[in-house]
Amino acid sequence: MKLLVFSAAVAVSLAQPLVAHADTFVEPSSGTSFEKHPASGASSFLCLGAGVRKYLLWKLYAMDFCVEDGRGRAEIDRYFSGPGRRYAGMKGSDLAKALADDQGFFDFLVAMPVEKRAELVFLRGGDADKAREGFSKNLERFLGSGDREKAAIRDFVSAIDRPVNSGDRAVFVSHPGAQLEFTFGANTRSLRHEKAERAFWGAYLGPDSPLGSMKEAVAQAVADLRSH
Repeated sequence: MKLLVFSAAVAVSLAQPLVAHADTFVEPSSGTSFEKHPASGASSFLCLGAGVRKYLLWKLYAMDFCVEDGRGRAEIDRYFSGPGRRYAGMKGSDLAKALADDQGFFDFLVAMPVEKRAELVFLRGGDADKAREGFSKNLERFLGSGDREKAAIRDFVSAIDRPVNSGDRAVFVSHPGAQLEFTFGANTRSLRHEKAERAFWGAYLGPDSPLGSMKEAVAQAVADLRSH
């Protein structure tokens, strides 16, 4: 599955560990910093990792993956007492590698009935129309291209109301059920569709993710949580 931003080409991802400082961490390949405990609305989140989307020699964007702090931790614990119980006795790098190699673990994260958040940092500038088109095509691929879907997607991507600059940040927040929010600058748009949440997160945590480095970072972060 190919998602964002200006090209549908296959990404090349390099997994690297996160470097933490105070309440932020740095994605080392790009040097992009993210909050470890960001807030959106009334919700506090726990960020589990970040990675970079690359195309050939270009770094297109960096992105993190966060879950609702309390409920997200509880769901992760539930994974190890349920579908991931075979990993319950593992720790450290062995656990991180096992999780990174198990797509079922990431499918569980996608399906968790908690709020999820991602911050996407553009590392290259681009035309607004191309950015909106990139979002629209991928959403239509998973949500459909009927009149209702097209109208909803067109409103959703209208949050991008100017050319994208390097360093710009976009925030995505999903709510259990069918709502996905997109904030770019001062603009926030919502997409309500029964497939919106799974389509969005499945693109980044699925088997064809353009962010393999983020998946490995998430697996390492969950392993670290189990060690504390």
